[in-house]
Amino acid sequence: MELSCDLSLAAKYHSPSQQARVISEGWFLRNVYCLACDADSVKQTRANTKSTDFVCPKCTHRYELKTFHRRPHGSLVDGAFKAMMDHVTAGTAPTLCLLERTEEWQIRSLTAIHSSFLVPDVVEKRPPLGPKARRAGWVGCNIRLDQIASDGEIAVVDDGVVQPVSEVRKRFQRFLPLARKSAEQRGWTLLTLRMVRGLGKNFFNLQDLYALESDFAKAYPENRHIKDKIRQQLQILRDLGVLAFEERGEYRLLD
Repeated sequence: MELSCDLSLAAKYHSPSQQARVISEGWFLRNVYCLACDADSVKQTRANTKSTDFVCPKCTHRYELKTFHRRPHGSLVDGAFKAMMDHVTAGTAPTLCLLERTEEWQIRSLTAIHSSFLVPDVVEKRPPLGPKARRAGWVGCNIRLDQIASDGEIAVVDDGVVQPVSEVRKRFQRFLPLARKSAEQRGWTLLTLRMVRGLGKNFFNLQDLYALESDFAKAYPENRHIKDKIRQQLQILRDLGVLAFEERGEYRLLD
C-alpha cells in the first residue's frame, strides 16, 4: 500500500474541496482492498450516489470515504439524516472510512467504522437548515463515534504504518454476521459490547452487567426483561468470538 497521494489528479480543479475529494478518492481507489471479502480492490460508484463512494465488485460491500487533517473521535458530520437512517434500518449502511492525511498528502491513518456498528442510536439528527440556506429545510446527521464500541473501529493504516491485511480482515469479518440481524437486534448486541468494554477488565461476571441495568433500560425503556436480554447478548458475543464463558456467570474477553 502506497502512503503518498497523487496530487496531479487535482490539477484541473480550483476548489480546495474538489481537490481534496479527487486526491483522496484517487488514493483510495488505487490502494484499498475489500475488508469484507478477499477482493484486492474496490470500484468507485457513480457521482452523487447516496451514502456510498466505493463498492466491492465481488461481495458488493459499500464504503463511504471521509478525509481529514485530524480525524474526529466524538462526532462525525455525515449526509442526509433520512438517507442514512434508511440504510441503517435496512442493514445496508456503508462502512465509513476515515482518512487522515498530512498537509503534504501523506496518509497518516485510515480507520474503518464497521457498517454493522451503525445503528439508530449512533445517528444523530441535526437541526434543519434555515430558510436563507441554499438547501433550506435540509436535515443532516452526525455519527456519534463516541457511542461506538472500540471493536467497530478497525485500523487499516495506523500512525503511518500499514496494518497486516489478514489481521484487518479478521477483525472486520468477525462482526459481519451482525449484518443479518435487524437494527434493533444489532443495537442490543452492540450496546452490550460497549458496556462490557466499559468495564475495563478482561474477566467479568453477570453482576457487573446487572449493575448497569438502568443504563440498558434507558436505551430500551419498553423492555421489561433487561437481565434476560443481557444474558442473551452475551451468548451472541460468545458466538462472535469476542468472549468466552469461564464458568457459571463468569466471562473472559478474548482480545
